[in-house]
Order: sequence, then C-alpha cells, then structure tokens
Amino acid sequence: MANGMGQVARILYKEIVAGDLRKIHAESNDADTGGGARDFRFGSYPSISAIVMRMFPDQVVENRRRGGMSVPTTIYSGQFYWYDQAGNVRRAVSYFEPPTDARPTEGRITRVHEQPCLSTDLMPRPTAGNRVFLLLIQLLDDTVWPYYAEEQTLRTAGLWDPQVAQRMLQCIDAQRRADQAVIGFFDFLNGGSYCNGR
Repeated sequence: MANGMGQVARILYKEIVAGDLRKIHAESNDADTGGGARDFRFGSYPSISAIVMRMFPDQVVENRRRGGMSVPTTIYSGQFYWYDQAGNVRRAVSYFEPPTDARPTEGRITRVHEQPCLSTDLMPRPTAGNRVFLLLIQLLDDTVWPYYAEEQTLRTAGLWDPQVAQRMLQCIDAQRRADQAVIGFFDFLNGGSYCNGR
C-alpha cells in the first residue's frame, strides 16, 4: 500500500480487539462484546456516520426491535471489493446497521462471517505490541476495499503511503481509555477526519 494512495478518497478504520475475533467465530455470548452477533462494531457512530453513508450509500428498510417493538429501520448497504487468490476482482453486498437502543453510539458491519474479504484467515494475529486494524478504503470510483493492516507495518517507513501511516499513527498513539478500541477516519477529498482519542 505504499503506492497508489492517489486513488484513495477516504479511509475508515477500527482496531480489531479480542471481542471482534470471538464474534466472527461466533464464540461470544458476552455482553461486553455485544452478544453472539457476528459483526464488527464501530463506536463513535455520530462522528463517523457521514463517512459510513458514503461507503454504504444504498438503503434498505428492515424490521428491527426498538423500544420493545418491531419497527421499520433503515439499514445501509454497499459493496465490498477484493481480489481472490487467482487475482480476479470479486464483490459482495455488505451491510452497516445504525445504533440500537442498547448501544446508542455503536453502528456495525453485520454478517462479517459471510464476507470472504473479512475472513480471519486473511487477518494477522493481534498482539500487545502489534495491533491489527480493519481499514475500509474507498477509492475515487466509490468502490470500497476492506484491508487488514498491522501496526508494525504502519510504523515501518515505505510500506504505507506516508499520509496514511502518519494520520493513522497519530490516532493510534492518542490517549484513550485502556478498554477503548481505536476508531477513526480521514477524507482526502474534503480534509475531514476523526479520531476517538485525545
């Protein structure tokens, strides 16, 4: 990813934490990770919602339980793109659901276990000194390409475009609660950015 950043419009990223791994393998029934749903949660939803809607531009309405009742809820959808092992471009519909009553600041990518491009086989193993991040990279043609990145690769000169590495590392190194995953975005087109640290 050192070259070609000129084609990138924006990047939304989140740290992959132990709860995410348990959820994608359906091993979690733990309330702290959102139960047994197979999804990737993004906190700070009010701060990232505009970027989410750019990456998931289509809307579908499905019934969801809100306030103890089944109500029509807008779900955002888009396409994830990736290269298969033969080098062919593949794509699949992806969904991002808005916050629930129980978690009012968390949106989530749902059905992650159904997305070949989000497979844990492609994911490096996070360690204390080498965190792993999910990047949703939207190109100028509006296609969205998920990608896993290791912290060590971001800290190694020449492996990533310096603009991407520098912006992500500023957020990664920002102060935040010990139990808070890194979440942020930056938009190369309008200069917008967000980091959930200080």
